[in-house]
Amino acid sequence: MMKKMLRTLLIALLLLVMLVLIPSGTIIAQAEVVELDLNAKAGVKPYAEYYNGDWEYEDPSISVKIEKGRIYDTNYVVAHVKIANASQIRSTMAQSYYQPSTLMGTSMAKRVNAVLAINGDFFSSRNGVGYVARQGKVYRTKCNGDYDVLIIDDKGDLHIFKNATNADIEAFEGTVVNGYTFGPGLVIDGVRQTGYVDMDNAALKSAQRMCLAQIGPLEYLCIASEGPEDPGSVGMNLEQFSELVASFEGVQNAYNLDGGSSTTMVFKNDKVNSPNNPKRRPLCDILYFACAYQPD
Repeated sequence: MMKKMLRTLLIALLLLVMLVLIPSGTIIAQAEVVELDLNAKAGVKPYAEYYNGDWEYEDPSISVKIEKGRIYDTNYVVAHVKIANASQIRSTMAQSYYQPSTLMGTSMAKRVNAVLAINGDFFSSRNGVGYVARQGKVYRTKCNGDYDVLIIDDKGDLHIFKNATNADIEAFEGTVVNGYTFGPGLVIDGVRQTGYVDMDNAALKSAQRMCLAQIGPLEYLCIASEGPEDPGSVGMNLEQFSELVASFEGVQNAYNLDGGSSTTMVFKNDKVNSPNNPKRRPLCDILYFACAYQPD
């Protein structure tokens, strides 16, 4: 009897200590969602039990839901992504900035344990122009005012600089994690952009397109449209694509990434956009969303 009373007393004391040490309102399970190191080569591997069919994934650190749509005689897919902390929106290169090479997007996504991945800006194709930053390291600041630049900061927020110059980038007061030069901006500070100039983004041409958009804190849309090489689709020019992107509720900032045959969205280590188009281009880089859930 005495042993039983002592055991009950010890349990009560333990519970009392926990109540004192753990702040009010704390959710103990949050300790299982980690912040990924900036230099980590990969995220936590997604868990098979958290997939819901071929188009959804949700664990305590990230949710992804992919849907299909059609507009302007063209099919598109949109992935709605929400993450627990900013370290989960990341980038990786096929090899390195100084030794640029290409690799299929599916291979890169698998290598880094991506829950969802999209193509980046093909940084090696711009002949040394623009702004390039990856995982906190700045590789290039040579903005000539011709391109819109996207910066993703340490809070996971998107910032778009229209016709960016070096002075614009240097004046940014936040902490840069990733920076891209392709563009243009499709929505900037909630305002849909128009009047696109036909540069090397084929603004006036019907083509495959890729967009990264932010709709709230740590909440994003990735939108990929098909092109004229896809059966049943004619593709979109930038005016049409920006209209599609702006039609989604809550879009604050949206940026056009590399398109054409580079347009790649990877989920469950498989390319899920343009499924009937056999033409696939290897990429220099991807932007991806990682799992950060580590149960005890």
